[in-house]
Amino acid sequence: MNHRSSTGDILLDAREVTKEYRLGGAFFGARAATLTAVNRLTFSVRRGETLGVVGESGCGKSTLGRVLLRLEDPTSGSVAFEGEDIVRYDHRKLRALRKDMQFIFQDPYSSMNPKMTIRDIVLEPLDNYRKDLSVARKERLAGDLLEMVGLTRDMMRRYPHEFSGGQRQRVVIARGIALNPKFVVCDEVVSALDVSVQAQVINLLADLKQRLSLTYLFISHDLRVIRHVSDRVMVLYLGQIMELAPADELYEGPLHPYTRSLLGAISKGDPRNRQERVILRGEIPSPLNAPRGCPFATRCPIAEARCHEEKPPLVERSDGHAVSCWLV
Repeated sequence: MNHRSSTGDILLDAREVTKEYRLGGAFFGARAATLTAVNRLTFSVRRGETLGVVGESGCGKSTLGRVLLRLEDPTSGSVAFEGEDIVRYDHRKLRALRKDMQFIFQDPYSSMNPKMTIRDIVLEPLDNYRKDLSVARKERLAGDLLEMVGLTRDMMRRYPHEFSGGQRQRVVIARGIALNPKFVVCDEVVSALDVSVQAQVINLLADLKQRLSLTYLFISHDLRVIRHVSDRVMVLYLGQIMELAPADELYEGPLHPYTRSLLGAISKGDPRNRQERVILRGEIPSPLNAPRGCPFATRCPIAEARCHEEKPPLVERSDGHAVSCWLV
């Protein structure tokens, strides 16, 4: 997969996107706490690219994916898809938008109704959005989709429990591309699969991207997977962007101490790695009590007094390579 997008055409543009959750309160005079899962993110996704989103568990990756697709409403900010702010869409417009934006989940089994056949699962989006097609035509399309993801037509009468994890993920992918979407969020889609099966699914997604002109937001905690699939990579920490850069540039020359620590952890013992490994101290702060300044300051080995008081802006240091750090 090419690591640089061939076009600068913006498909999705997120501005100051924030997602907060109110927790507790309402009883015995208790004050409600606010958990900020996504904190004022601004970035864009170019048409035809794969933007990888990486970070430790709890950093807001999955929440961001759901907000971008309006599966959850943002607390504030805007999400422009093909130039229109979909945050302002009503239910009718959102329903029409669904055919252009799809979500592929981490656990394929939980995202399928175990009482439905594979035929019915793949046909579901066609039944909802392509009422102009005959049943016979939709049946043929369902078979075509299964073959496109490496399965066979004779599997349509079977049920999810009769398939392996990798096969179930292929079924979910077939359902996800049934309406020929423009933008697909892949949320940890290979994390539950064996390594050999991971490679097969990743190669399938790359092939579909080329055949169907798809654009991906690819969420994963696995930096090796992210490097293989991504054109650009966005590194999140406590719901904020630490670094955003073309994939090759980020992996070969990371700027942020957090990015360097993540890459150092996966390259430990690799003689080809000449970068000094950054050792982190402490634990990730609770998003209920996030640091006042840089969210990474409490664990950063080079943090200074300013880092604890002032949040650094995301600044472009070179062409397409931005970082949020006072000391870089």
